[in-house]
Amino acid sequence: MEKIKLLVFVDDDYATNFYHKVIVRDSGLVENFIFFSEPEKALAYFTDLNTQENPIIPDAIFLDINMPKIDGWEFLERYAKIEVIKSPIIIMLSTSINPADEHKAVSNPLVKGFKNKPLSEEHLQELREELETTC
Repeated sequence: MEKIKLLVFVDDDYATNFYHKVIVRDSGLVENFIFFSEPEKALAYFTDLNTQENPIIPDAIFLDINMPKIDGWEFLERYAKIEVIKSPIIIMLSTSINPADEHKAVSNPLVKGFKNKPLSEEHLQELREELETTC
């Protein structure tokens, strides 16, 4: 089985990001990862990919729902307007226990899944298996 080449995390919580970095690094399932604590910077990153000659397109984005300036829903709206070469799998990763959030997430055509925080090695394993079946 191949490793996940690149993961992007968009989450404003530094403690959660630290924990997720440990999980991702220790899992041995991921080659590279990028964390954005500001959704605006993540959107700029995806916009800039179009200007690169040989961009490395992330395999997946783990996106938090509840963030102060731009929440996950607004991120998705803005992301949808960016022309991307190949769209990564987007998974909403949240502490929300509201079933409406999960329903809203999975009914969005850009979103492929909804997971509860914290991220686990099992989540990464499931993602790797999904990537293998879609490639």
